Amino acid sequence: MAKGAKRSKKPKQRHERRFIPRPTTNPNIVKALGGLAAAALGAGTWAQFGHGWIDSELPPYSFAPALLAAGAVAFGGAVWLGTSGEAVVRVGAGGVGIEKGGAVTRVAWFAVERIVWDPEREALSVDGVDELGKEQRFTFAAKIHPAAVAWLVKEARARIPDRVDVPDEARGLPEGRPEDGEILPMEAVQVVGKRCAATDRIIAYEPDARVCPRCERVYYKLSVPETCACGATLTGLHAPEEAVTSGA
Repeated sequence: MAKGAKRSKKPKQRHERRFIPRPTTNPNIVKALGGLAAAALGAGTWAQFGHGWIDSELPPYSFAPALLAAGAVAFGGAVWLGTSGEAVVRVGAGGVGIEKGGAVTRVAWFAVERIVWDPEREALSVDGVDELGKEQRFTFAAKIHPAAVAWLVKEARARIPDRVDVPDEARGLPEGRPEDGEILPMEAVQVVGKRCAATDRIIAYEPDARVCPRCERVYYKLSVPETCACGATLTGLHAPEEAVTSGA
């Protein structure tokens, strides 16, 4: 393949899944409280304004304000009980991340040190280093993040199998479904300023970088090894005129 043709090839699209946590409160309690709130608000509204709607000269019922207030309190309680305080989880090409207040703290796949399943707590722990070089430990309970846990294990087994300490038939481990989560597009890997994983050389120009398609380690174009540390074969990243200098 000619050099020009190789460079003109469009980069592979990156995606991730966004998982909203489940509330820990029994959903039947939330539904019951929400139903009571709706009934109280409806009755209170009629008691306050109903006579006017039917052109009656009778004044509003005296208990209407209290009923409206009770309905509002019940509605607020239903919303509070039905909302989890846990972080939103993202899993995809960029690794695993937690979203809080619109900001995402992410650990790339190559920066994950270990993924462990605790059958007693039915929780998954992820140890690694985030994009700022800070050590992170994410712990996701299957009760709150069942889909996120399932997809995280699935992706990790495909990308960094040597760092996944999760039995194939782990007790309590959820199963993922294709429709789980919200699929979001991701920007291309930002390579300028990063260091080559083989030589520690800083990447100054984007065309000089080569990215592992599995764990997204970044290499300088003349230092791409035959095999990435994650186990992926990188021979497809070698241009005909580029001699491999690392791993020799």
